[in-house]
Amino acid sequence: FKNKKIIPLWIDLEDAAVCDLACPHCFRQYISTPDKIMKKELVIKLIDQASELGVPSMKFNWRGEPLLHPQLPDFIVYAKKKGILETIINTNATKLDETYSKKLIDSGLDLLIFSFDGGSKKTYEKLRPGRFKENRFESIYKNIVEFCKLKKKLGSYYPRTKIQMVLTKETMKEKNSFYKLFED
Repeated sequence: FKNKKIIPLWIDLEDAAVCDLACPHCFRQYISTPDKIMKKELVIKLIDQASELGVPSMKFNWRGEPLLHPQLPDFIVYAKKKGILETIINTNATKLDETYSKKLIDSGLDLLIFSFDGGSKKTYEKLRPGRFKENRFESIYKNIVEFCKLKKKLGSYYPRTKIQMVLTKETMKEKNSFYKLFED
């Protein structure tokens, strides 16, 4: 690929190979996956390499929770300075308080995808149990709503936001209530 000057269009960089949830449908529950936080030096090196190749898009997670890396907003700022056109994260929003939200908005993040499985408290808490502490529907829903309010208050178009739900037997029945929860 290098000789033919074919570059990846997107690189997933797993800066935090750890998750604070224990979702029963996630492979992390069935395969031994060590919890690791990538060292800053390695993240910078990988961003530099992607920049040198001309990679246009970088997602800062794969199966881990990116907000568990304390330097994530700094990595996004650095990637943007190095010419990465699009930066993306998927998050479960457990750590998305006002301070972290502001850092993400200010970082230049382009797309934030919320993962929220369920259209009801019962289903959400069944499919998104906490790994280290209890995970509550109301808290996560509030984090998402407050993030969107803060973004609006700051007059920021970015990051664009999406919300997604894994379709399972339980969630398939709750598609309409999921849409209703997030209709605004």
